[in-house]
Amino acid sequence: MAAHRIIVDALNVAYWCGTPPQLRLPLTLLTALLEQEHRVTLFFDASAPYQLTESDRPLYGEVLSHPGVVAVPSGKRADGVMLKAARDSGGCIVSRDRFRAERRRFRRIIDDPARILAGSVANDTLHVPALRISAVLPASSREAWDRIRSR
Repeated sequence: MAAHRIIVDALNVAYWCGTPPQLRLPLTLLTALLEQEHRVTLFFDASAPYQLTESDRPLYGEVLSHPGVVAVPSGKRADGVMLKAARDSGGCIVSRDRFRAERRRFRRIIDDPARILAGSVANDTLHVPALRISAVLPASSREAWDRIRSR
């Protein structure tokens, strides 16, 4: 598969195993995408540190140091920032969000099944079929982060 610009709705992906959201999911996806040599950016909503588990909060601060991770500032809608980045770069977004509030402005991206890519988690494996990703989740967010840092 040729490398593409991939934007990850990181907090959305973090919820794919339910509540509370887990950093190990978007970090595992980041590792898999980097291994496929995609250009990747994880976008976190400003509210992310307040939604994460207490054990993931200190790690979140470390994750923000990665050049492929962005925290959208408070007061800005992460959905709009991601959709604009996808439009401007010709990239796609990994998310299960429907982007209803942004539909009018970004209809061409939102309605294009090749631009909004959903995924799931089953049997502790993260799947994004459109990108041919099937990645076993590490036991912890710290382990997922350590995998990225050792690259």
